[in-house]
Order: sequence, then structure tokens, then C-alpha cells
Amino acid sequence: MNLLQCELPDIKVITPRGLSSRLFFQAYNGPNAIAFAQLSSRSKNFHQRANRYLEESSEDMPGVSYCLKIIEVSHQYRNKGVGSALLDEVIRFCKDERVTSIYGEARGEVDALRRWYQQKGFDLDSVDNIQLPLTA
Repeated sequence: MNLLQCELPDIKVITPRGLSSRLFFQAYNGPNAIAFAQLSSRSKNFHQRANRYLEESSEDMPGVSYCLKIIEVSHQYRNKGVGSALLDEVIRFCKDERVTSIYGEARGEVDALRRWYQQKGFDLDSVDNIQLPLTA
């Protein structure tokens, strides 16, 4: 467990150990879970991967994108930076693991969410789909 960098002290976060088809991030205040995020993967050109591993450098190999399915913070911990810090942790983890992008859909108070995702570097389209490219 690591400490989550937010306005509240001693919020711990559990991150996944490497990549898998589903990733879960959980934030705790003491023994109580207060926030979580879930991502699911989608491999690019998955059917070509086996043959290409031997032929191409790692820079040319297809990458993995993750769909941000949900990020949720308990009501009493909202507007205290927990969600932002958790999303920052998700982005950092994905960059460290060389994930190519994070995508999803902004649901809820769309205007506030649009601003929040844009502040985190996400692009949004006209129907509130979000995308954050992580590699050039």
C-alpha cells in the first residue's frame, strides 16, 4: 500500500501488480474503503501479436488500451481531492506499465466531469467520450 497524494492525510491506495484484463485501484482511510477505480483492457491488433513479438522491436509492438469503467468516491470523501489523486495514480500506473491510452465515457454531472477530465489531460468528444493518449 502507498499513500495517496490528496488533501486528506493517511489515505492509502492499493494498486494492481502488473497488467491484466481488469485492473482495480482501491483507496482506504484506515480499514474503510473510500474510493475505487476499475479499468478493463482492449488489445490493439490482438490477433497479430503472437507472430509480431519475434519480428518487431518493443516500440513497434501493439499496445494495450484500458477503458476506465468507473471511478467512485464515497459521498463523505468527495470534493477533498481523493478522486483526483486516485485518477492521478491510475494515470501514473498506466504510464509506468506502458499502456498506450485510457478511454471511457464521462457520466454524471457532465459539465463538471468534462472540466475535471480535461484538467487531467483527457480529450473529450461531442458525446462525452474521453481519451487520454499515454504514448507518442
